[in-house]
Amino acid sequence: MNLKIWIRGLLPAGLAAVLLLPSGMLRSAPSGAAAGYRSVIDHGANGADDIDDTAAFQKAIDAASGEAGGVVFVPAGRYLISDTLVLAKSAVTLMGEGRATSAARTPTGSMLVLRPGKTNTAVLVRDCSYSGLKNLSIERETGAAAGPIPEKNRKDAIVRMEGTYHAFACELLLINAVCGVEIVNGISPLLEDVDIKSPRGDYGVWLRGSGKPADGGKFRKVDAALFYRLSGGADRESRVEWVVVGPNADGAEVNDARFVAGSRGLVLRGGDPAAGDIRPKYIYTHKFGCDHVADEGVLMEAGNDVFMTNTWIGQNKNASGIVVGPEFTGGLLMTNVRVRGAGGHGMHIQGGRNIYINNPLIGACGTNRDLVPPSSKEAAGILIEAGVTQLRVTGGGVGGMFEQGGRSRQHYGIRYQGTDKQAAKDSVRISGVDTDGNAVPFSPAGLSLDGK
Repeated sequence: MNLKIWIRGLLPAGLAAVLLLPSGMLRSAPSGAAAGYRSVIDHGANGADDIDDTAAFQKAIDAASGEAGGVVFVPAGRYLISDTLVLAKSAVTLMGEGRATSAARTPTGSMLVLRPGKTNTAVLVRDCSYSGLKNLSIERETGAAAGPIPEKNRKDAIVRMEGTYHAFACELLLINAVCGVEIVNGISPLLEDVDIKSPRGDYGVWLRGSGKPADGGKFRKVDAALFYRLSGGADRESRVEWVVVGPNADGAEVNDARFVAGSRGLVLRGGDPAAGDIRPKYIYTHKFGCDHVADEGVLMEAGNDVFMTNTWIGQNKNASGIVVGPEFTGGLLMTNVRVRGAGGHGMHIQGGRNIYINNPLIGACGTNRDLVPPSSKEAAGILIEAGVTQLRVTGGGVGGMFEQGGRSRQHYGIRYQGTDKQAAKDSVRISGVDTDGNAVPFSPAGLSLDGK
């Protein structure tokens, strides 16, 4: 399966030659611009952060040509939005003049300021092909004007894609979103250069299939999603899970992602098989990292056929660094995985088969006194539960106490959690792994002999 789907050339010819008014706003289509080009200013948008521009934006979007394609241009400014903008025509791009920060009251880029009340979703891309948004910021208004987040809206994403074909969200800055981006059903959605700041809800990016076509749509799953350069930061008390791949996701590629704080970095979630949900599969990550998340850096509750390379988990205080759950079917390759300072184990393999761990660098785990009391000697670099089969660990190192000022309680290098030594030797193969710094490098001891 080739998941590398590139969407380029979204800038129409002639866009560089723009006509600016003294206010700095684009009033009409530039000379030489492609047919289907619209500026939101032409449709009555103000961009001064004090007038509701929702209707003007929607008029511009609706006027854009769906058949020949069109660009709805958002010049630099702050645009107040009070309801969801809907892109339901194919080949329409909502495009700004650059990402702006919330600190700039007269930004050089384009910012949509979402005033919650009716909704926490600023943009919905629905039932269309090759449509999306790029090169702008969206900020959810906070404070007294915004009010608290109703519980029923906690899962509302600031950007939502539903039932689309090659939809995209590129070069976005999302600020104070309840949640970041939700993708439900569709083929080959693309996220590229998306930065999510201070989410207040449950997830940064949520990818899932509904299991049945939604609202008369034709898709029941998400296939071949592609994410490039995702980033985010949250408050320490935030419960956000940064990237959640849910049921009925058939192929997702996450390249170059880095997150700070929140609850978890990457979660694979299986749904309800009795209801026909399919576990996520064909998941690929490269250069995925998270620091100071509260819980697991990577949690695979369910899934199969997962490939992870160049993964970094640092200082997650309330759980093991990487957890493979009992519902994980199998087919897992992890190479160049680093886990430092996990509160529990470095890796906890609870289920699955055909698991290959190449060149791990794990150490200084068991730092949480509540998870690993001072009297306990249970923490391991890699803990393998009985029942796991066909697991291989090659190369790298599973070190003990270092870089933690003596706070680590990692006692075991690699431990098989079971009393049947023969089962351990039959199920687990280990070769070329450095275990210096552990009181017990391997348990049971037979594991040190490459399972022989």
